[in-house]
Amino acid sequence: MAYSGYVSKTQIIDLLGKLADDDGYRSRFERSPETALAELNFVPGSFSGFPGSRTNSSMLADKTVFATARKRMVDEVAGECLCMIIPSFRLDFGNQNQSVSAAMR
Repeated sequence: MAYSGYVSKTQIIDLLGKLADDDGYRSRFERSPETALAELNFVPGSFSGFPGSRTNSSMLADKTVFATARKRMVDEVAGECLCMIIPSFRLDFGNQNQSVSAAMR
């Protein structure tokens, strides 16, 4: 499967929820993954190799597989964490070989 655009964590959680709970959506996804993904605002034409395409017809995994994957995505609290290290400045006065306690006297 290849994707040429951005997918948010929320979109993935929504997709996994639909595949876990919505029989109608699962059926539409099996018939036409591109159309089903467009329902959830995924960029059309950007996926390839999905089951259900004209060349590769197959059934989806059991609902419990998608429910488990959704739960893992929801529970992953650090999944979308951005980290920034704020630069700190160090000022040295005097002899660098002195200890801090000696410098404070």
